[in-house]
Amino acid sequence: MYDQFVSDFKALLPEFPSEPDLDLGFAIKHIRLRMGLTQEELARDARMNLSALKTLENGYAKSTTISNLEALSHVLRVPLRDILLEAREWFPGNFFVLKLGEPSAAGTRKRKRSEEIWFKRKSLAYNGFRVDLSSPPLRVPAHFCLAILEIAPGKEVPRLRLRYPNQVVGFVERGTLKIVYGPNQEMNLFGNQGFALRGDKTHHFINLDKDNPLRLVLAFHLTPSKTLTADSGSRKGQAGVSVGRAIRRIRELYSDSKERLLSFAELSYLTGLEEKGLQYLESTTQADQVVYWNKVEKITQALKIPFTRFLDFAEGKDEGSFSLATAHDRALIDYRHYLGVRIKSTVFPSTGNTFHMSEMYIEPRGGIRRVTWKRTDDARIAVYIEDGELRVEVGKNRKVNLQQGESVYFDGSLGYIFTNPGSRPCKLFIATHPPIIF
Repeated sequence: MYDQFVSDFKALLPEFPSEPDLDLGFAIKHIRLRMGLTQEELARDARMNLSALKTLENGYAKSTTISNLEALSHVLRVPLRDILLEAREWFPGNFFVLKLGEPSAAGTRKRKRSEEIWFKRKSLAYNGFRVDLSSPPLRVPAHFCLAILEIAPGKEVPRLRLRYPNQVVGFVERGTLKIVYGPNQEMNLFGNQGFALRGDKTHHFINLDKDNPLRLVLAFHLTPSKTLTADSGSRKGQAGVSVGRAIRRIRELYSDSKERLLSFAELSYLTGLEEKGLQYLESTTQADQVVYWNKVEKITQALKIPFTRFLDFAEGKDEGSFSLATAHDRALIDYRHYLGVRIKSTVFPSTGNTFHMSEMYIEPRGGIRRVTWKRTDDARIAVYIEDGELRVEVGKNRKVNLQQGESVYFDGSLGYIFTNPGSRPCKLFIATHPPIIF
């Protein structure tokens, strides 16, 4: 059903591009205007055909030669790489804004397009629940999905499942949530509690409150991060608890390819055990074979796999993984005296998490330093305003003022600034991939 959310959201935004695109012309135009040059002056000094420059800036041409770019960068006095980086700012997937009103840029011709490109927030309605996506409807590996679910009293979101063993991270903002996970696990969560689970196991979200709606925030990936191949199953004569089966399962889970298992050389590197010893462990499938449990212990510790989960693998009971974060597990960073910001995580900060999700509080104007944050890991960041006002500036050109119920999704490597232009604190929900490790 996760795939259905994104597909249905894409249908609501048919004008959204289906794949990433660099707008070189728009970047060149803005740099030229900052330099105070006319198209005629830039074309002349770069020894470029004027009509070719106009076609590029108007968006009718998507590319030009390296020699032209080098000549333009020389005249504009910026490195060629800065032109390309600025061009990335104009792709809607790198600065995706959802507002509650109607976008003023709708229907604008390409050559007259506005700098303030945004889309109207539209909810997806299903039987008993609604979904608001705050991320662009793209199926590319770098992007993740941030969804806000409103589940009606006593209703449920049934049969959720990802195609791959990717992590799903969630946070209950308000209400009482029951999660049915796999065939044997059930958990009850309350407001201000977070969780992380492996999404390839079928799970259900149920609102236990018969009178009030439940509000739940989810972050997930649709593209594979680790590939889970079919279970090899039990072979004739195999022991009920088979260490060999568990080792093979680990090699499947930690492989980054559908075509092959993780090699013994790679597993040796990860665990510090010799390849021959690992090969022997995978061959121990019979009840009368000797098992070196001290080596098993080293494997589970090196890969940070709970020993009980290793036993699940050995018994052929790979039922996924589930972790819960209570209010006491939520880490807090208080930057109020330095930056005017507080960050409170929604799940336990861990290197095993695929996402970071937090509630962030920003002091009103005058209470926060104007500072540019910049991720060096090509992170994507989603921000949803829960209360107050927020101004977000990304890169050199993109900026937007957001109110309660509005959101922005952007590429954190472009650099960004958060400021609160209002008179009261701003509360926002922020999710990133890769995660921030506290």
